Amino acid sequence: MQKRNILAIHIAELLSQKKHHGKIGAVHITPVFGDSRKIGLLLTPPLEKEDNANESSKSSTKKKRKKDKSNKSSNKTRFRIRLLFGMKNGMMDGYDNAGSNNNKKSMANDEDEMEMIGENEWNCWIPRTRLFPDRSNNRSEKAADSKNLDGERSTPHYTNDLAEDMHYVSTTKMISSMITTLVGGNVSNNDLVSTSFHETLILLKVWALQRGFLRGHDTFTTTTLAVLLVYLYRTKGIARRMGAMQAFTAFMKFWSETDWLGEDTLSATACQATGTLTKAEVVLQRKLMKKAAFVIPEEGRNESQTTNYCEQARLYLKDVRGSNDSHVPKTLLESYKFHYTSSSSKYTVCDSHHDSPILLDSTMMINYLARLSPSFVRESRAEAHAALIAIHGHEREEAGGGAFRKLFLQTNRFWTRYDAYFRIPVGRIPKLATADIGKKKNRSKSRKVNASSNRVWGKDSDDLGYNESVCRGIVEVLTLALGDRATAVSALTCGNGDIRTSSTDESADENVTKCMTDSDQYLALPIRGSGRSDKSYGDDLSMRAPAPPVLCESQREQFIVVGLSIDPNNSRRVVDRGPPAEDIEGSRDFMSLWGEKLAQIRRFQDGAIVRAVVWNTPSSNLSQPENTRYSGDDRLMGGIVEKVAQHVVNLHFESSRSDSSSSKLAFELRNIMSFIDGVSSEKPSHFSDSLTLHKNAISAFDSLSDFLRRNTALIDAGNGKKISKLGLPLPIDEVMPLSPCLRYSSLFPPISHPSLGGASNVVGSKISGAIDGQPILIQIRFQSNSKWPSSLNAMAAAKCAMLIQLADGIQKMKAEKSDDIEFFDGPVDNTPDSLTLGYRGYSWRIVVHAVQELRMLKGLKNPTDEAIRLQQALINRHVRGSMHHSLIHAVHTRHPSSSAVVRLASRWVASHMLSDMISHEAIELMVARIYTNTSENTNSRLHSIDAPPSTVMAGFLRFLQLLFAHDWAREPLIVDPQNHISSHDRSLIRTQFDAIRGPDFNKGPAMWIVSPADYDGVEEMTGSKIARIEDETPQTSAKLWAPSITATLPEKVVLSRAAALAKRSRDHLITCMVKGDSGNKWAAAFQESPASLTSYSALLRVDTDFMADTGCSSTESDCALISGDKTPVLQSPFERSVQKRFDGPKSLRKKHYKNLVLDVGTLLEWNPVKSLVATLRSEYGDYALFFYNEYCPDIIAVLWRPTAFIPESFSAMVSSFKHPVVQTAWREDTLVATNTDDLIYEIACSSKDIVTNIKILEDKKQRESDEPGVKRHKSEQS
Repeated sequence: MQKRNILAIHIAELLSQKKHHGKIGAVHITPVFGDSRKIGLLLTPPLEKEDNANESSKSSTKKKRKKDKSNKSSNKTRFRIRLLFGMKNGMMDGYDNAGSNNNKKSMANDEDEMEMIGENEWNCWIPRTRLFPDRSNNRSEKAADSKNLDGERSTPHYTNDLAEDMHYVSTTKMISSMITTLVGGNVSNNDLVSTSFHETLILLKVWALQRGFLRGHDTFTTTTLAVLLVYLYRTKGIARRMGAMQAFTAFMKFWSETDWLGEDTLSATACQATGTLTKAEVVLQRKLMKKAAFVIPEEGRNESQTTNYCEQARLYLKDVRGSNDSHVPKTLLESYKFHYTSSSSKYTVCDSHHDSPILLDSTMMINYLARLSPSFVRESRAEAHAALIAIHGHEREEAGGGAFRKLFLQTNRFWTRYDAYFRIPVGRIPKLATADIGKKKNRSKSRKVNASSNRVWGKDSDDLGYNESVCRGIVEVLTLALGDRATAVSALTCGNGDIRTSSTDESADENVTKCMTDSDQYLALPIRGSGRSDKSYGDDLSMRAPAPPVLCESQREQFIVVGLSIDPNNSRRVVDRGPPAEDIEGSRDFMSLWGEKLAQIRRFQDGAIVRAVVWNTPSSNLSQPENTRYSGDDRLMGGIVEKVAQHVVNLHFESSRSDSSSSKLAFELRNIMSFIDGVSSEKPSHFSDSLTLHKNAISAFDSLSDFLRRNTALIDAGNGKKISKLGLPLPIDEVMPLSPCLRYSSLFPPISHPSLGGASNVVGSKISGAIDGQPILIQIRFQSNSKWPSSLNAMAAAKCAMLIQLADGIQKMKAEKSDDIEFFDGPVDNTPDSLTLGYRGYSWRIVVHAVQELRMLKGLKNPTDEAIRLQQALINRHVRGSMHHSLIHAVHTRHPSSSAVVRLASRWVASHMLSDMISHEAIELMVARIYTNTSENTNSRLHSIDAPPSTVMAGFLRFLQLLFAHDWAREPLIVDPQNHISSHDRSLIRTQFDAIRGPDFNKGPAMWIVSPADYDGVEEMTGSKIARIEDETPQTSAKLWAPSITATLPEKVVLSRAAALAKRSRDHLITCMVKGDSGNKWAAAFQESPASLTSYSALLRVDTDFMADTGCSSTESDCALISGDKTPVLQSPFERSVQKRFDGPKSLRKKHYKNLVLDVGTLLEWNPVKSLVATLRSEYGDYALFFYNEYCPDIIAVLWRPTAFIPESFSAMVSSFKHPVVQTAWREDTLVATNTDDLIYEIACSSKDIVTNIKILEDKKQRESDEPGVKRHKSEQS
């Protein structure tokens, strides 16, 4: 191979000479299919304008035309030529075309055919027998020495690379012959034909490219897909009359259901050692028994006949005929299976990982699938199975357009496929499996580096090459170590990365003499000098891993990036049990995997004495921010998977010479957790664990619920009267939660306040005099009774009286010092429809759910508009609100990371000043859709591609993708975690959606989200749940479903802005992962840029006295992990924000004493800016949109509505904020226009106590020389 590479470089130097520049263009060296051992040339022809540059100076007119013409030519589609180097096939042309000549010859008996084959001569410097898979064609120095303990090892992959160089032409002829057969005649090279073969191949290429499965280092190639299609056509797996989509489906079925690696039947019990066979031998035998191997048949023959009459198979039989070794395969096909299979599995330790699928050509010399690794085969089979599910419509969403979009339009490549990613520095990997391992002096030195590595990886480096051996070793060792904790492990290689990123500089010279990366991340190195001495072919060969597709300019160190799909059900398992102590061989393998220090003998409660690994010890090195662990890591960041990966990589893939003080391997973007959780430490603060804060609030709710039910139970008071301790005439039947903090989705959970009955831990210190945020909302429902009033006004009065009596009863019990009453403290606030009080340190708001009131409203024959609005408001708050809480709480309980994704998404929405425009409930439904809209995997042998995310980072990226990628104008978003919505209901939802959207898709709510609580008649469990299909009419069926949470918000302009921001934020976060940024650059996704602020019409600056926490600012958010100047400590932004909110605004802080009652009470709710924004939206919402950040409302942004400034006719009834149109711009019926000066003045008056400054960025003031609505220069008004 070195000779062919030298030849390639020599030809590249010749083609890159200046005299060939006009015709050849740029010349680059590029790996062949990402294999660094084989190089090819990438030729980029010059642009047309370069050829015609000297012809454009005749005249100024012609010069201008030439310029325009050159601009057009630069937009034309360009192409590249990949120049591959191979060897001339040693077979005569007669044998090479034997398959195509079979139909033309009348020869029918087998003896004549054997004579024909025997007459072929082999004309190549490589003997045919050297192409057997059991040969060693890349032996290390002294590998054949009798003193070599390892002996001679076969090199099937290296041999296959040699055979591949010999079969470029024959493979092309085989594909062309298949196309000619499908066309039904001879086709010249100039004829343009299109068959189902071409269309299917295009579909397969698009499908593979969208998943990073095409033209890469460890992926399919166009040739691979084509020869697989040839095999299916020749074996009748695809009929010639099948269409492209049918053939595509057949390919997916074939690839997903074939056991390419022999692993489908492996299990822990089936891999136990039996008799004299070790565990590794049992695994190898089972894999060989089940592994599939195929041979592409010649035309006119079937697969069996092609194998029987193959000259290579005959030579192999002759070669092994005299062998007495029972382990030697008897046929060439069995030999391929044996040498492309190892004992590597999830249950056995193995030092070689050379497994590959097998698809041989008709000569049985080349395996077209030899380059594919086991991890790629598993991933691609799972994707093919998911494609079958989508095609056959097994998903709950309708197939049709959704299936096509999912298969061919949606991108799901490496950086969006997995739950977690981490980097392994290539410089740390020990040189253990090098070519000189046979030397004694180097062998002892290598084993000194890491004694356990020689049992788990590296013995296949001569065959695979060191690069591939390292990559496969890392992937397979992690797969073995993680076990059922991870469903997929894969390495980033050339071809499966992010197709958005390119290192090509658009402003550079057209000579393209720079290091460039094409759309599939092939590393292409220029021949002509680019001034970059660090990029050369020799340097590239020294890399011990495939180069990452995109590197920072300043990033000199190479990394191997590994992606993990985590199983949340098993990721928190803390014990790995090994073999019994008496199993010497098994114990040695177990210790070689985990190390002697960690794999210790332990005794378990069932009496078993085995070697085991326990992962309950805390991490040692937490002093650096990149190694920070958070309180919710085990639940939200993949359990202990990170610990296991760190230990295995450090044990087997880190040299002892590595710097011990360097940072540990960590998941990418793990510090995004700092926005929603505190740092884990031995002495955690009261604000560090968000889960504990939520549980404290839920525990207080349970206590309050129990108190209300117990003390409203009726007891006999004598004289035949029954009354409760609280004096209520009816017992409370049910207490239902409605607040987000009671379903784990509040970004900043409430903290128990000392002055509201909470625990007193701050005696003598200042505490807040107001509760930042809204009270915890709950609703109570009284027992059914016939004595409720029969009028709406009386019903409202009765509900108010019940709440007043409840407050009086609590005060009376406090005066009597009854039991369980000491936890009530603070002021009590009664309103006509709610009761707000303090209990166990929390502020509670209680509302009454009266079922009789809803029945009364539903029974009205001619309800007024006010009654209809009241009915909808009550249904939304009491019925749908309770159902929504139960639905989301169930999702958060089943998927722990989902609640964290909701909280992080809420922080992102607020950071971009979209608070209250995209409701918290809408965010919860979108996240619930991500975690529950997964197709059921009917094949348990393959992991599910659509599995819900297991980490916060993966879930948040999917939330952003859903927000910007979902077609909100043409598709409703149906959220149904528990399959409550039937297929008939889904069709009704889609019918209603299409009817309301209209033909232009511009009507109805901008965001159409439907959940099980959104059907008509939900308060009585009617509607589509009981309606018969035959009784429905188009008018009635169109009213059965309608979105309630997103019925009015967000508006279309807000949704468009949110979608654009989501796309930019997702791209930025993926770029941070691609570049491996260890700092806080990811935090830019949670901030508004200065350019974004200038897009508003006006900015209102809020007084800082009204902000308790400035760390959540949209412009200068706090993202540091180290706080304190004199004694720096690790502290997350979440902890600091919770602490500041607990302390409250400085102007409202007061001293707290245990036995001293202060005259000034505590405000149960303090949201001045939120109330101001609500007032502005109510009063001036027709003229402008108001944006703000609810967690840090330092700015209120105003965006004028374009329709509000269109001149209109004058009317005295709507003359507010109007001024006459100037005469020069007057048109018919356009006498007045909106006066921005009046609007700004009114807004300033309404917010004068809160807003300190108003900055005008877009002046809508109309001047005499202006048309209406023209933007003016910036100005400022204070």
